[in-house]
Amino acid sequence: MTGHAARAAVRVPRDLAAGIFLVVLALGAWLATTDLAMTEGGGQPGPGLVPRSVALLLGGFGMLVAALGLFDRDTRIAGLAWRGPIFVLGSVVAFAASIRTLGLAFAGPIAVLVSALADREQRLGEIVPYALVLTALCVGLFKYVLRLPIPLAPLVLGY
Repeated sequence: MTGHAARAAVRVPRDLAAGIFLVVLALGAWLATTDLAMTEGGGQPGPGLVPRSVALLLGGFGMLVAALGLFDRDTRIAGLAWRGPIFVLGSVVAFAASIRTLGLAFAGPIAVLVSALADREQRLGEIVPYALVLTALCVGLFKYVLRLPIPLAPLVLGY
């Protein structure tokens, strides 16, 4: 098969590349969790159950996307939209950078507000209440229900 014929066989190269990337990412996640037990004594779920399950699902989804790239008809994308990925990843970085110093009470709304910048049509009046409610739910779940040692507001309340 010549180079031209091989390219003609791949219907949507972006989907094929994305699918391969997801499979490689899933394989890396699976290999990174090989030292974690899937189950503990008495058949209880172990610390490796969820990460490995997610890696397995991600790998399966990646294979599906790659297969669609091989067999689906060519659907052109007008261009790459960088705004969404940049602000969503930026919100993760902002959360990680602020959770220890500012605490969950402040890092949560910061992450929601930064991620909201991914969509040009978002209104501040809609996002602020959403950020506050989501943060309150996260504080209730992680701090009080699960009792995780997450700082709430160290500058105001201490650790």
